Amino acid sequence: MPNPSAERTFSRTTLWRVAAALGLALLAAAALLFAARAADARAWGIPAVLGAAVLIVAGVANARAVAAFLGRRDARRGADAFLSTLFLAAILVVVQATSARRYHTFDLTRNHRHTLSAQTSALLDSLDRDVEVTGFFRQASLHRDGASDLFALYARKSPRFRSSIVDPDRQPELTRRLGASLDDVAVQAGEARRVIRTIDEESLTNAILSVTRTGARTLYFATGHGEKDIAVTDREGYSGLRQRLEAQGYAVRSASLLGGAPVPSDCAVLVLAGPRQDYFADEVWVVQRYLEEGGSLLALIDPRVEVPRLAELFARYHLGLVDAVVLDELVLDAGDRSFDATVTKVRRYESHPITRDFNYVTMFPRARPVVIAEDSVVAGLAPQYLCITDDRAWGEVDMESFAVGRAVREGTDIAGPLPIAAAATRTPLVSTGGGAAPGAQSRLILVGDSDFANNTMVGVLGNSDFFLNVIAFLSEDENMIRIRPRRLLGESVYITERQGRMVFLVCMVLLPLTPIVTGAVVVARRRRL
Repeated sequence: MPNPSAERTFSRTTLWRVAAALGLALLAAAALLFAARAADARAWGIPAVLGAAVLIVAGVANARAVAAFLGRRDARRGADAFLSTLFLAAILVVVQATSARRYHTFDLTRNHRHTLSAQTSALLDSLDRDVEVTGFFRQASLHRDGASDLFALYARKSPRFRSSIVDPDRQPELTRRLGASLDDVAVQAGEARRVIRTIDEESLTNAILSVTRTGARTLYFATGHGEKDIAVTDREGYSGLRQRLEAQGYAVRSASLLGGAPVPSDCAVLVLAGPRQDYFADEVWVVQRYLEEGGSLLALIDPRVEVPRLAELFARYHLGLVDAVVLDELVLDAGDRSFDATVTKVRRYESHPITRDFNYVTMFPRARPVVIAEDSVVAGLAPQYLCITDDRAWGEVDMESFAVGRAVREGTDIAGPLPIAAAATRTPLVSTGGGAAPGAQSRLILVGDSDFANNTMVGVLGNSDFFLNVIAFLSEDENMIRIRPRRLLGESVYITERQGRMVFLVCMVLLPLTPIVTGAVVVARRRRL
């Protein structure tokens, strides 16, 4: 006969089990709502309270069964596993909460595409005003995610950088007001605004620099003696360099000193870019006066060019030119271009603000050595070398052999290493009523080559960075002496014709034939068995 008490006990146990399951379900639902960040706290708070209450009531009402279950060995093991899981979850929650406030990222990509350059970091650290960056991308735009990731890198570096991404179709008035269009980025700081279309670190950093820099620094390139032209777009021109300078916020102009015309009053740096003839006496006097008043001069003098009047000006700073052409035994084959012995490869730099943290190779085609006078210890004068070649370079003095391409290293040549560039600052003492005080400091940099910055070479390795660092030093803008961001181009691998044939044989012949031959051998052996 059925036992009524046993049936009641079974039904009561089943009821409380269902209640316990309901309580757990309510707690799980509350946890999911909380994880989904429900706006109303009651949305997850009420299920949590009800679930906990039902679970407690079910446990108290069925205390004997719960105690009996907990006394079993498998229950204790399950409890241990549950507590271990709970502790692990608690640790993960603490780690997640800590990382939300304090975190560090590691960029393991080969070209550090997720790390801001030194110049960008320095610029963001020095921001003294808020910068608003607005990207105009549709939801399905291929550039939207990349721009968002790039903006996040900048925002993590500086709280003054603020960014947003809007759909130009949904906010046409904002798009029109900022002068932007689809897939553009508007960079604004106060009243200054600039719109860029190329979405990369180089373009964005240059845009921020242009809208935050106060006071335009004007560079003047002297003309009239065969110098490099900043408007010429052929191989020997300086139009590419001009674009780089303007992207850094400089104003670039041309100036003629013929007839003793004074250097413009707003000139931050005067550049003599590869003159083919010497300057006249009145022009040299104008340049000397400009330096005495605290000006800055960059002289790029190529080999086989005689400039005795300018040499006298350089001698006032204890700098001089050597009548030789630097040749380098190291020949580089870079796939689509080769650098022969006439291109000097510089990897050694002396300690100077211009070369601080500079780790690029610079290429100087057809360069001449420069020299610092031995008696250069003069009060107020500080000359210093910047770039020095390797030991394998030498100074060729036989110009006739060099002109016909038959120059060889001989005992009469100048042994390396050889300096290619030097800098000097001069701070004269000015008499005052109470004695002497430092006067206006002038700066001069002498480089034995002007072709390293032409349209052909300016984009090679560290050439543009070196030139821009020189300009930053001469214009007393040392904060801009940093490694600059570069466009992330696809990495190319250059192989010879022989290596190409080997790759074809391995990939297209050997690898496909290996499983075919192996399978044929296995089938043949099985048939013999």
